[in-house]
Amino acid sequence: MRRKKIKMRKAAGLVFVIFFLFYPFISESFVEKRFPYKLEDALKASRFVKKTGYWEGYSADNKLVGYVIISNDWTKHLIGYSSKPLNTLIGMDTNGVITGIKIISYWEPIFMIGIKDSDYHKFLQQYVGKNIQDSLTIGREITMDAITGATVTAVVQNATNLGTARQVAVAAGISQPLDKKLAKKPNTKVSTKYEALSWDDLMNAGAIKSLVVTTKDLGMKGEEDVYVELNVGVITPPSIGKNILGDKLYKDTLKEIKDGQSAIFVCTTKGEFKGVGFAYGGIFGTINVEQEGKIFVFSTDEYENVTHLYAKGSPPPKESGVFIIRGKDFFDQTKPFKLNITLPYYLGGKKIYKTFTLEYKLPDRFIK
Repeated sequence: MRRKKIKMRKAAGLVFVIFFLFYPFISESFVEKRFPYKLEDALKASRFVKKTGYWEGYSADNKLVGYVIISNDWTKHLIGYSSKPLNTLIGMDTNGVITGIKIISYWEPIFMIGIKDSDYHKFLQQYVGKNIQDSLTIGREITMDAITGATVTAVVQNATNLGTARQVAVAAGISQPLDKKLAKKPNTKVSTKYEALSWDDLMNAGAIKSLVVTTKDLGMKGEEDVYVELNVGVITPPSIGKNILGDKLYKDTLKEIKDGQSAIFVCTTKGEFKGVGFAYGGIFGTINVEQEGKIFVFSTDEYENVTHLYAKGSPPPKESGVFIIRGKDFFDQTKPFKLNITLPYYLGGKKIYKTFTLEYKLPDRFIK
């Protein structure tokens, strides 16, 4: 009986693998969902005035009360599991507080894991009343309780909501970029000097930063153990990247990085960071990067697997790779950023998602 159950699980898993492999080719024919909407769904206003990329909402006494945005006008480059954007109607007041939010259309296969439209609506309603300038991270301030299992969709939806609203807040003049330089052109001038550095040298210099999550951090009972040990570093300076990746892979990686782009190295010595999105959907639902209010989500096209670390004294990696940071928004590799890792785990028979953050700043030693 046990062997039969194992075979059935393997067969079911194979069906899911086949579906997600071919999903991009068949999604347009039967999965698209569209929902009717009006501007009043996101913001209570007596009239609306169209601006470039958004609407201004006014009260009966002609007072500006907020803004309404359609996300595809701003974050169409952010795509979900289906390689399609999650088009969303978003309203916010003049202080940047979200007043209403509604999905307009999506192509996600979330129905396959039992998620209903009402569940998705419940998930989105968490944003109402929250300020877009605050930290709103999946698995921390924003829970996945209503759409458990749809990690990729949740991460992309979060990036869509915040990316859209924060850009409009700047365009409308109700907020300014925390660093105005990021609104122009990033500084990509890292040191081109090379010196042989061991793993310990890189750690001591701050070129590699580590995040350790224990079973106690996750609320698990019993003896405390390391659940995930994550290491992160910007790899474009040769004294970092060439030492970690070796000469050939470092040169090959630089060829993939265009002007204004960057790359970071991520590895675990215990635990995993790839998640199911890596295997099936092409989107990493576990890893994203934040800088000055901008959220960068990665696809497998922006990832290169690394099987061996070359720096002397490197620990044997469990998972390791390089993420190339592309996209519409500028990322400045010389400025501080945060890497978020969302960990799925079971507690008391219930699947839980919790996010941990590693803060990183490229040391001055590796900047021109």
